[in-house]
Amino acid sequence: MVMIMTRWILLLLAPIILLASSSDAFVGSRRRPYCCTQHHDVSDKSKCCRLTRTTTAGVGLYPKLNPAASNIKADGSSVSSTTTTTSTTTTLGMTSASSSIATVTRSTLTAVFSQLRHHAKILLLLLLTASLVLAKRSNPQTLLWPGTQTDKDCDAPMPNGGYGCPFIGINFMSGSKEKGPMYKLFQLGQKYGQIYRLFAFGIPLVSISGKENVKAFLKNEFKGEGKGINNVLFGGEHNMSELFGDKSLLYENDSSKHGRLRRMVGEGVMTPVAISEALPSIQELASKQIDIVLKEETVQMESVFHQFTLDFAWKQILGLELTEEDIPEFRKQMEQWIVGLVDPLYLVPFRIPGLMTMTKAGRAKSYIVSKIEQKLQTLDRDGPDSSTLSKLYFATDEDGDKLTREEVIQNAMLLIAAGSETSSTTLTNAALLLGLHPNVWRKVQSEQEKIIAEFGEDVTRESLDKSIYLDSVIKETLRISVPFSLGEIRRVEDTVVVDGKQIPKNWFGFFNVKQTHWDDPRTFKEDGSHMDYKKGFEPERWLDDSTKPSEFMPFGEGAHRCVGERLGYAEMKTFLSLLARRLEKVDLVNDDIVWKSNLLLPSPVDGAEIRIFPADTTPAVEYMI
Repeated sequence: MVMIMTRWILLLLAPIILLASSSDAFVGSRRRPYCCTQHHDVSDKSKCCRLTRTTTAGVGLYPKLNPAASNIKADGSSVSSTTTTTSTTTTLGMTSASSSIATVTRSTLTAVFSQLRHHAKILLLLLLTASLVLAKRSNPQTLLWPGTQTDKDCDAPMPNGGYGCPFIGINFMSGSKEKGPMYKLFQLGQKYGQIYRLFAFGIPLVSISGKENVKAFLKNEFKGEGKGINNVLFGGEHNMSELFGDKSLLYENDSSKHGRLRRMVGEGVMTPVAISEALPSIQELASKQIDIVLKEETVQMESVFHQFTLDFAWKQILGLELTEEDIPEFRKQMEQWIVGLVDPLYLVPFRIPGLMTMTKAGRAKSYIVSKIEQKLQTLDRDGPDSSTLSKLYFATDEDGDKLTREEVIQNAMLLIAAGSETSSTTLTNAALLLGLHPNVWRKVQSEQEKIIAEFGEDVTRESLDKSIYLDSVIKETLRISVPFSLGEIRRVEDTVVVDGKQIPKNWFGFFNVKQTHWDDPRTFKEDGSHMDYKKGFEPERWLDDSTKPSEFMPFGEGAHRCVGERLGYAEMKTFLSLLARRLEKVDLVNDDIVWKSNLLLPSPVDGAEIRIFPADTTPAVEYMI
């Protein structure tokens, strides 16, 4: 570990020393003082010093921008000393602290880089010497790609693979407009097979695909401290844990604690009965969005689904009572928080103080937590209600103990983050696929006509259970267009062997969902058409055991499998069932699919835009909660 840290320190120092040795940006011009270069040529250094003293007195950083400091008006005329004194006093009261801090900071940086400049050649020589010593004493590979050492005590070979650019590695998240996000990850799988190694974002990784391989890897969970594998926030121990939290069910690695959380959150909150109670709220929100859709000529369905899932988050999961004026602000804050989850700033390998107040994502998280805290106060006063948050808050374990307040908040935020983005993305891609396959849409409509005849207009648990073909449409969408291409990253605490390949201690592993779906022997075709949006979408394959996919894991696998899976299915099936009753056809504006390549989740550039053709049916029913 010391060797790795030393290498990274050397890597960070090198560009700083080089910059100091070649640039005047930090220490100013050699010819004249910095302040003079900002205003006019000054040959008399005493004047420059006077200007500098004026600046450091707190009147303003630049005399040119503060007429009071130099007794000059903005138009060039002079002002009286009284005016100057008054202006100076006012300015001192407002800017003395900030300008003093700025001056001290600038002076400190100038002094540091001035010293670096004077000794740059010596420092560079020492840096080169240290690098050569490290290279001689260690494997050159681990010098260029830190942490990639193998376990020499393990007889199993390393997986095939490559490391890419030294120190940085391979950007496996890069996408393609033609193939979608994270296409690089898929290309690596095609090149190296089901298990391969890579280096990315400064850490060594192993990708694992194939259901049996994934199970073999995940069976090493909960082996105890220093053993097996542990779920981790990718690069986020220092900053991401503040933004997303590390006390939720997803990141609990103690077997007994995880089991307790799983029972309380999964079995206590996500029960069939609890989901049935949530259906009226889901139906109301879906109907509201469909009402808006039917008034338009064309609509980007991605936006519709995004608003629907965010509204579901505040209304049903958190149980908030927002006014029409509050809703846009909540949506905005949710979006900013979720975007922060993929912000590289939160992935740096050291803590950045004050990051939660400096960034939009951090402030958005504080906003959401404040809303949750207000709701918990309401629950303390009024008792339980039908919201998911209420069920979390009042859930008890076998000993009668409740979740801590922090556990309630973090698990609630986990549910709204995972539920809103994955459900919205899946619904968007379902609309895209249904537009490309009008025959499938007609079958969905036909099934819903029968459902209405048997159960009526209301969406119930029984009506959803009977929507078998609709269920197969959603599963086929998830098979072809899995929301997340990779599962949660695990840190390998002690070397494990999967399919005869070692994954060494201190490496990181993840299961590759998209590659697993691609390689499924039940669906695989050499030309790749089984994963093609236009050629491979066949919901009927789910209706027969002989053709049903055998390797399917869009909600993850193992003990950390998504706890909100059933709620997500209910949310998506409810919306599509109501849409099929009121929309004649899903008529895409653009048949050619172009993807947003810079995202983690698959999303078409046009937002799955469709032309609106209302069905000739009875008006929508008003659902009141």
